[in-house]
Amino acid sequence: MTGNRQTSDTISELADKILTHKKLYYGGKPAISDAAYDKIEDQLKKLAPHHPVLSYVGTEVGSDSEKVTHAEPMLSLQKTYEVNDLYRWAEGQEVVGTLKVDGVSMSLVFDKGKLVMAKTRGNGVVGENVTGKIRWVSDVIPDIPSLGRIEIRGEIYCNEDSFLRLTEAMLQLGLDRPVSPRNIVAGQLGRKSHSDLVRFFQFFAFSIVDYESVLGLKTEIDAFKVLTDWGFNLPQPKILKSSADIDSYLTDVKKVMEADNVPIDGAVFSYNRLTLQQDLGNTAHHPRYKMSFKWQGVTAESVIKDFAWQTSRLGIVTPVAIIEPVNLSGAQITNITLHNAAHVQAFDLKVGDRIEIVRSGEVIPKFLQVISPGKGSYRWPANCPSCNGALEFDDVRLKCHNISGCPAQLSGVILNWIRCAEIDDLSEKRLVPLVEKGLVKTMADLYRLKLEDFYAIPQTKEKMATKLFANIQKSRNLPLAAFLNGLGIEGAGQTTWEKLLEVFPTLDALFSATPGEIVEVEGFAEKTANQIVQGLLSRKELITDLLKAGVSPVVSEQQGDDGGDKPLAGKTLVLTGAFSLPRSEVEKAIKSAGGKTASAVSKTTFVVVTD
Repeated sequence: MTGNRQTSDTISELADKILTHKKLYYGGKPAISDAAYDKIEDQLKKLAPHHPVLSYVGTEVGSDSEKVTHAEPMLSLQKTYEVNDLYRWAEGQEVVGTLKVDGVSMSLVFDKGKLVMAKTRGNGVVGENVTGKIRWVSDVIPDIPSLGRIEIRGEIYCNEDSFLRLTEAMLQLGLDRPVSPRNIVAGQLGRKSHSDLVRFFQFFAFSIVDYESVLGLKTEIDAFKVLTDWGFNLPQPKILKSSADIDSYLTDVKKVMEADNVPIDGAVFSYNRLTLQQDLGNTAHHPRYKMSFKWQGVTAESVIKDFAWQTSRLGIVTPVAIIEPVNLSGAQITNITLHNAAHVQAFDLKVGDRIEIVRSGEVIPKFLQVISPGKGSYRWPANCPSCNGALEFDDVRLKCHNISGCPAQLSGVILNWIRCAEIDDLSEKRLVPLVEKGLVKTMADLYRLKLEDFYAIPQTKEKMATKLFANIQKSRNLPLAAFLNGLGIEGAGQTTWEKLLEVFPTLDALFSATPGEIVEVEGFAEKTANQIVQGLLSRKELITDLLKAGVSPVVSEQQGDDGGDKPLAGKTLVLTGAFSLPRSEVEKAIKSAGGKTASAVSKTTFVVVTD
């Protein structure tokens, strides 16, 4: 009897804790980390798996807000931390993976193509009308094709870069310093004043309610393509057909988590076939056709002992916090990357701060929050730690503009070229002596090296010198996309260049492209377009030098101007609506005919295709 009473008391205590922490979290003032909360919920599941609090979604709507009933409940998701559970749930079905974004679930209601209401999930049945605030979010598309009444669901969140700007804006207004990007969204949506601060938030769309009947779609991936056509940003959906595909996708998710700009805490998987989703239906708590996966997060506290600032190949000076050693997931952690100078400013980080850190899924440990501050205030270095040059703050980062005289930038730029050009065996250790002896000052100098120059590298004999010389010669003819990627232009990677070369297939075409023309290419924002144009112009002399040194970028046949006998060569087609064939097959047919697809109509559009 005593044991039963103790168990009952424990269940009650856990339930009270869950409700308390939900209210604190959705009020924007969490008292514990996500990992700590998950442990409490897991404890309750073991003792009382059907307890009503486990079906309680979100938080109750405040009495002073307008309550709105959802036509279809906004349910929670079943989750697992075990990848084998995920395999068993998939059961060989084709599934769609998406990022699991840690924000606030949002429902957007459109009538005759116009946004008429935005509402939070609330308790899953009744939400809060936040239409006026959500109109500030630029990612929320206000107009879609007029198809009657349509409801689009997604997640409002705040990425790291926006959080830094939001923090500065809130402090200027005399508001409290926000804790982290992961809880500021709920707090700001519940605030009665300063609605315009919502402009710092972002939105991912992840479903269209009843889309199979409204749009005649047959798969979830087709619904995502419709959302793309309408202009919404998506949480990186991808079709997965096997356990190996799921593993690969989870690896990609870890990379996004390591970048730590978007608040990601796992992945969500859905059966792709809509008929299967309909057959399985929902429980009172979650849909049976969806499963979320999270890595167990382990948290710890430590104290900042010092800061180290490191200059990257792009001249960005990045802070690292040196902390008192602490064990997390079997590894001893002694330092934490802090992203940029604005991150240090936003959290007022300084020596003596007691901080909370987390490590999930074996990814790089992350800073979560300051538990108790030390004395004083944050400090930045006045000069570059590599060349002692003056630093400039661009509202987010400290940058060194001494490109030619900064050793960190010089070595980093050349190493980036070596990686992109795939020059084997020429490591950083072997490059440094060549730089120090003045034999290599730019990437082009690599192609001017003579065989005897490699003996400047300590302990290098004839066999290795011959090998290094030959590997550099082999890299003279490289794909144009790899050539461009090797230039190290900020905001542009290999995939960026490959996509851009579909529209501007040669170096001359790229140099002639304006930012406005680049923005019209699907997936390119104004900031990226400006970075590319300015980056190419600033490297024009370097490019000329590389060409004079005998580097010959190769233009692929698909990037040629004539297009051969391909009837759609150079043409851009926009797909819209439902098709009798899977959309992926339609896109494949267009690309095989030399064409390319886009999600929106622009002046480069050749034709709009619909079934």
